[in-house]
Amino acid sequence: MKPTQTKLILAFFGIAFLVTFALAQTSPRSVLGKIDFIVLYDAAPGVPGTPAEAGKRAYGADINNAQSQQIELDVFYAPFNQKVAAARDVIKDAVANRAKNQEALAHRSIAQANASPIISRMGGLDKMSKMSEEELKQAAAQAAGSYTQSLSGAPTNAPGGGMQAMMQRLMSDPAYQARFEKMSKAEQEAELQKYMGNAQAPPPPAGETAAERQAKKGVAETKAAVAKTEELAALMQRVGEIDLEFNNKDKAVLATAGGYDEISKDIGARIAKLPIIGTGEAGPYSDPAKVQALRREGVTRERARATWELQQRTPLYAQRKAKYKEVTTAYVTWLRQNVGTVNSNQTAQLLDDNLMEIAVRCEEDLIKAAESLGKYSASITSQAAIYENSYQKTMSEPMPKSLTK
Repeated sequence: MKPTQTKLILAFFGIAFLVTFALAQTSPRSVLGKIDFIVLYDAAPGVPGTPAEAGKRAYGADINNAQSQQIELDVFYAPFNQKVAAARDVIKDAVANRAKNQEALAHRSIAQANASPIISRMGGLDKMSKMSEEELKQAAAQAAGSYTQSLSGAPTNAPGGGMQAMMQRLMSDPAYQARFEKMSKAEQEAELQKYMGNAQAPPPPAGETAAERQAKKGVAETKAAVAKTEELAALMQRVGEIDLEFNNKDKAVLATAGGYDEISKDIGARIAKLPIIGTGEAGPYSDPAKVQALRREGVTRERARATWELQQRTPLYAQRKAKYKEVTTAYVTWLRQNVGTVNSNQTAQLLDDNLMEIAVRCEEDLIKAAESLGKYSASITSQAAIYENSYQKTMSEPMPKSLTK
């Protein structure tokens, strides 16, 4: 089907036709809301308070005798990582069945669309996909006219050319459509009678018919389902916004003057300026005592920088966790209000069924948020531990005797 044809159909049939292409699923409702995200976030290890604490997490209690690999780091974070894995296990079946469920809902959606009074009068979706744009317009006007005539109570074999002409004009003449919408109900009925050319047609029923009430209820349910989808999408978007906000703040901390590269360049330049006092097997050398003094200064400054970065990142981590909790609280409220909804309208029910699949995706995002807290903490710990290890080993090396005055 050409893009222009698709746009025409979507404009004519709205949400009911959009559902045909929606994601599908059977019913993940049974797994939703089973994960306590607040407890999961609280279980995430925080930022270490000092480089010494980071070193203990990564290298163990005896950092001076530890190997260069941070073998203790995985052990320290393993309990939390196991909690994240357990949370994923809760929804793993719903995630694994997603493709199969998509296909199931697609079949339901197509069957529902083909059963609708308008689309069925046009021959069904398959036939519509083979029509030209002009054929779609004609078929839509004819189907709408036939359906409206059936609702009016007129005999099914009553002439319908006038009705079709009116529908065609409403579709093709925006000015007429705008004028028609501004008419009173009586004026619209008179306009309809004029096109039908039947002054003796039976008057419309007084008040709302049962069909009109049901249609109004269906529209309300569909709008409610769309609104719920938008609310959930906003929550999922908020998680991404939190990540971006705090990633940028963390980068700003690292970009602050006095960083590790700056320290390394300064110490390296000063060592390079030391006078050469001799030549050995390794080549020219400076006074080892002065070299060692500068190295000690370097690791001390790096350790101080690591301490400062931990102090800056600790509140960022706490704020990030708090914002994740806000989203989680909003999600739990949304879930409590919306799971278990039963709609009389099939379109609304399809949207609600699809909404539960989106809710599974939301829970996936909330689990990833918890995982990101753990990874952030582990990364910071690893980096600070490197500088603590370097500091401890350098400071424990014996100070060589100066060879110069």
